[in-house]
Amino acid sequence: MQLDMDLWQRGRQAFRWSILWVYTLVVALGLTLILAFTLFRTTDVSVTVGEPATADIVAPFTHTYTSNILTEQARQDAAKAVPDQYTSLDLNIGRTQLNLAMQTFNYIDTVRADNQANQARKIQYLQAIQTVNIDEQVAADLLSMNDAEYAVAEQEVLDIIDTVMRQDIKESQLRDAQRAARLQASLNLTRAQEDVVTGLAPQFIVPNVFLDEAATQIRREEAAAAVEPIVKTVYKGQVILQAGELVDAADVELLTELGLMQVKTNWRSIISVFLSSLLAMVMISLYWQQFEPIIRQNLRYLAALGSLLWLFALIAKLLPAGQSYILYWYPLAALAMLLTVIYDVYLSVLVTAVMAGLLGFTVANSLELTIYYAAGGLLAALTLRDAQRINAFFRAGVVAAVGYVTVIVAFRLTQDLGTLELLQLLLYGLANGVLSAALTLVGFFVMGSVFKMTTTLQLQELSRLDHPLLQELLRRAPGTYHHSIMVANLAEQAADRIKAQSTLVRVGAFYHDIGKMNNPSYFTENQEGHNPHDMIDPYRSAEIIISHVADGLELARRYKLPDRIRDFIAEHHGRRLVKGFYLKAVEQTGGDAEQVEEARFRYTGPRPQSREAGIVMLADAIEATSTALRPNTEKAIEKLVTTIIQDDLREGQLNNSGLTLGDIQMMRESFIETLKGRFHVRVRYPGDEEMEEGETLAQLPESSASRSLPLPPESVSDAVLTKSRE
Repeated sequence: MQLDMDLWQRGRQAFRWSILWVYTLVVALGLTLILAFTLFRTTDVSVTVGEPATADIVAPFTHTYTSNILTEQARQDAAKAVPDQYTSLDLNIGRTQLNLAMQTFNYIDTVRADNQANQARKIQYLQAIQTVNIDEQVAADLLSMNDAEYAVAEQEVLDIIDTVMRQDIKESQLRDAQRAARLQASLNLTRAQEDVVTGLAPQFIVPNVFLDEAATQIRREEAAAAVEPIVKTVYKGQVILQAGELVDAADVELLTELGLMQVKTNWRSIISVFLSSLLAMVMISLYWQQFEPIIRQNLRYLAALGSLLWLFALIAKLLPAGQSYILYWYPLAALAMLLTVIYDVYLSVLVTAVMAGLLGFTVANSLELTIYYAAGGLLAALTLRDAQRINAFFRAGVVAAVGYVTVIVAFRLTQDLGTLELLQLLLYGLANGVLSAALTLVGFFVMGSVFKMTTTLQLQELSRLDHPLLQELLRRAPGTYHHSIMVANLAEQAADRIKAQSTLVRVGAFYHDIGKMNNPSYFTENQEGHNPHDMIDPYRSAEIIISHVADGLELARRYKLPDRIRDFIAEHHGRRLVKGFYLKAVEQTGGDAEQVEEARFRYTGPRPQSREAGIVMLADAIEATSTALRPNTEKAIEKLVTTIIQDDLREGQLNNSGLTLGDIQMMRESFIETLKGRFHVRVRYPGDEEMEEGETLAQLPESSASRSLPLPPESVSDAVLTKSRE
C-alpha cells in the first residue's frame, strides 16, 4: 500500500513538472512572437534601392530618428575631404643625391684621363655607369669638352641638384621637378655643356617627401568623428517618396524606422530572442517550483503570471512607435507592484530583474534602459508596504520615480546633453512612477475579474464588517462572529510580526468559521446553557462539528469569496482529530479504540498550505482555548500558547505552510503579548505562585472545534482542555 502511494506521489510530481515545463516553453514562445516580430504595422511597402517607387508613400505619424545612412555618408565625405598627409622635407636625400652626382663625375674624370683607351672604349665605360643613363651623344660631349668646359658643366649639374632637391618633391611631382631641373640650365652654356647638364641633372632628382598613411588615416578618422549624428524628423502626412522617384538607401532606412518596410525574416535574431526568452522563463519557473509551494499548484496563478509577462512585453514592443524617448515611459514598476501583492516580493524581484534584462536586450538594446527599468521596478517592489491602502502604491511609485531619475542623471550627466533635454528625461522618469501606480490599481481590477484572484481592493471590500455574509454570521451565530473578530486581531498581530500578508490574514480569519451559522447551537460559543451534543451519539456530533468546514465552503461559493479566503475555511483545522467525541466513542466501546473508526473523527483538511493559513490555524486554537481557560498569569498564558504550538508541530499540521521555526517563535511571542493584554495580566503578589500551581478550573463550555492536544499544565484536566479546543 505504501509503495503504491509512493509511486502515485512520484507520478503526480512528474506530471506537475511536465506541466510547468510545457508552460515555460509556451510563455517563452509567446514572448518570442511578441518581441521578435512586428505584429502591428500600418501598411507594408516594397521598394528596391535604385529603382523608382511605384506609388506615393506618406508618413503615418510624426517620427524623429537618427539616420545612420546619412550620418555615415557625411562622415565619409568629411574623411575624403582631408588631403593626404606627407612627411616633412628630408634634406639628407638631397645630400645623398648630390654626393652620388659628385661620385659619378669623379668616375667620369677617371675615364677622361685614361690615355690607354680609345674614344669608343671610353664611351662604353661611361655608359656602364649604373647610377645614371648616359646616351652616346652625351658621352661623346663629356669626352670632347676641354677641362674648363667640363668643369663648368659639372658645377652646373651640381648646382641644379642642390637647388631642386631643397624643394618638396612628392612622387606625383617627380616629372615636374625633373622638367624644372632641365629648365634651370644656364643660357651661357655651349651646346655640348647644355646637353650634358640637361641629360644628367634630372636623373639625380628624386622624391624627398613621402605619403604618411598613418597620419592620413588619423586625420580622416578625426574628421569623421567630428561629424554629429544627423537627426531627421518626418511629420504625419508628409510625402516620403513620390511615384517614379528613385529610391536610395536613406529612403529605405526611413521606411524601416516607420515600420512600413517589408523586411526579410532574420532567423538569427529570432533565435536569439527565443533563447533569451527561454532562459528568462527557465529561471522564473525554477524559482516557482522551488519557492512557491503555496500557489504553484494553482494553474490560474501560472496563467496570470504568463499573461502579465506577455502584456508587459507587448507594451514594450509597442512603445518605440514614436520618439525614442518614449521608452522612458515604460511602466515596469507596475508589473513589480502587481506581482508583489498578488504573489510575493521575492518572486516580484526575480521577475522584475529578468524582464528588465530581457526587454533591455531585445527592445531597447541599451544598458542604460536595462538598469533604468530594473531600478524603478525593484525599488517599487521592495518599498511597497501596507498594500491595503491605495496611497501605498503611489508612495512606491514615487520611490520608483526617484530610482528612474537617479539612473538618468548617472548616465546622462557625463554626456553633452542640453538642459532642456535632460529636464525632459527627468520629467519622463517622474511621470513613469505615477503612471505605474495608476496602472497597478487598474491591473488589480482586471486580474481580479479575469483570473478570479484575490487583490488588495477585494480584501478591503471583504474586511468591511457590514459585508452581507458577516452580517448574516452576526445575526445567526453571534458567538462565532465575536470569536472570528478575536481570532483576526490575534492573527493579524502575528502576521505583522513575521512580515506575512496581514490584511489577507485578517480577512481570512473573519470568514474562517462562517460554516457554523448553519448549526450554530452545536458550537460552544453560541450555546446558552443547553448542549445538544448531550442528546446525540459522538459520531453524529463529530459529523456536525466537521461539517462546518464544508458548509463554510458552500457559503463561500454562494457569496463568491476569492479562492485565497476559501483556503482559510478549508485549512484552518488541517487534519486534526475531534478528540472530545473520539474519546467519547472509545468510552462507549468499553475502552477498545480499535472498534472506533478514527477517520470519522478527523477533519478532511488539507493542512495549511500557506503561511497565512498556518497563522489563522494557530490563532483560532489559541483564541478558543484561552477563552475557555481564561489564563490570568503570564506563566499560564505562555504554557497554553507553547502547548498548542508544539502539538501542531508534532502532528505535522504546519509542514506545508511554509512557516519556519523562526516564524513560529516570533508568532509565539506575539500571541503571548496579545493574550497578556487581553486578560490583563498584572504584577504578582506574594502567594500568587501557590495559587498558580494549585488552582483548578471549573467546568468549562465546549469551544469551537475539538482536536487532540498534549497534556496541559498540571492544573488543567485533559477533559477540560479537550472541550476547550473543540
